[in-house]
Amino acid sequence: MKARIKFAKYGTMKYVGHLDIMRYFQKVIRRSGIPIKYSEGFNPHQIMSFAAPLGVGLTSSGEYMDIEMVEDIPCDEALKAISNEMVDEMEVLSFKYLPEKATNAMASVMASTYSLTYKHPQEFDFTLEELISYKKKFFDDSDEINVIKKTKKGEREVDLKPLIYDFDIVNGADIADFDDTLDKRPDIVFLINVSTGSNDNIKPEFVLYHFFKSIGIDTKERSSFYIHRIDMLTRNKDEKLISLDDVGFLV
Repeated sequence: MKARIKFAKYGTMKYVGHLDIMRYFQKVIRRSGIPIKYSEGFNPHQIMSFAAPLGVGLTSSGEYMDIEMVEDIPCDEALKAISNEMVDEMEVLSFKYLPEKATNAMASVMASTYSLTYKHPQEFDFTLEELISYKKKFFDDSDEINVIKKTKKGEREVDLKPLIYDFDIVNGADIADFDDTLDKRPDIVFLINVSTGSNDNIKPEFVLYHFFKSIGIDTKERSSFYIHRIDMLTRNKDEKLISLDDVGFLV
C-alpha cells in the first residue's frame, strides 16, 4: 500500500536543497524502521517520490512525500517512529494511506498556497488599505493580466489571471499559518494561491513582481520577500481544489 507523509521545513533548513532533503528522508525512513518497499535489481532503493520541490530559501508547512509499504502499520505508530528521527526545523505533520488508484503526489499537484511578507518593510510605504485598493484594480476587477514569462525555450506572453486562483492581502495578526521563525509577526501578508505543475507553474513572487510593477514599484522578486508555502493542492472528482493531505486516510 502507498502512504503519504506531510512535513514542514523551517528556519535554517530552508537552505537545504531538494536532493539533500531526499537523502535525508532515506536515512530517516531507514532508521525509523518503517517497512518501506525497495526496488528490485542490482542497486535497490527505497520507493519514494516527492511533490513539487521547494526552492532553496523558502519555508513550508505543506510538503509531501509518497512511499510504498511492504506491510501496513497504524498511522500513529508510523508518525511517531518517523518523528523520533527528525532534526530540528523539520517536522512530520501527518502519515496517511492512499486509496488504491490515487495519483502520486508529484503528478497530482495542481496548485499551491503561499504567504509572502516583506524582507525590508521600509522599502514599501503603503498602508494595508492602499494595497487592497491597488490589488482590486490589478486582480479583482481585471479580465486579464498579460505579462511576459521567461521559460527554458525563451519568452512568451502569459495571461496570469486564470492562473491565480486567489489573491488576498491581510494583516498578519489575522492569519494562523505563516513562517513563524520570523522575528515578529508581520503587519502585511500577501496570500496567494497559484497554478502549480509541469504545464502552468507560477511562482508567487512573480505575481507580486507584476502587482507592484502595476503601481510603479520595481521589486527584486524573491529577494524582496520571505516566502512560505502553506500547502499543495489537487482537484477532487468535482474539480474542487483540496489539500494533498485530504486524499489520504488513517488506519
